[in-house]
Amino acid sequence: MKRNWDTIREILTRLEELPDTDATLHLSDFPADRAYEYSYHVELLIGAGLIEGQMSRTLGHGPTHFFARRLTWPGHELLDAIRSDTVWNKTKKTFTSKGIDMTFDLVKSVASEISVALIRGAAGG
Repeated sequence: MKRNWDTIREILTRLEELPDTDATLHLSDFPADRAYEYSYHVELLIGAGLIEGQMSRTLGHGPTHFFARRLTWPGHELLDAIRSDTVWNKTKKTFTSKGIDMTFDLVKSVASEISVALIRGAAGG
């Protein structure tokens, strides 16, 4: 399965929006017809150290359940860089127009550059 950056952004955003530190995000909080996609991406995010959580699996049948507890510092940093719809859409457009793959470091870097450009433009400088 390919990494889907829109799914990653959605998971990070939904995790940040949890009402308190005792709340958790579960597989059942997502559409059942995309359960494998969400499980796959949560597993990637846990493995990358962007979120804290736990994955349950069955042998030969893949993920059966997960819960995610919170974003880590790097998870917050990534979400801060891609939270704005304007920045996110411009970031994706940049990668598409250049024909390059979106990697973690490049996404963060491009999104940050776009944010700075937007701030400078808004400030008139």
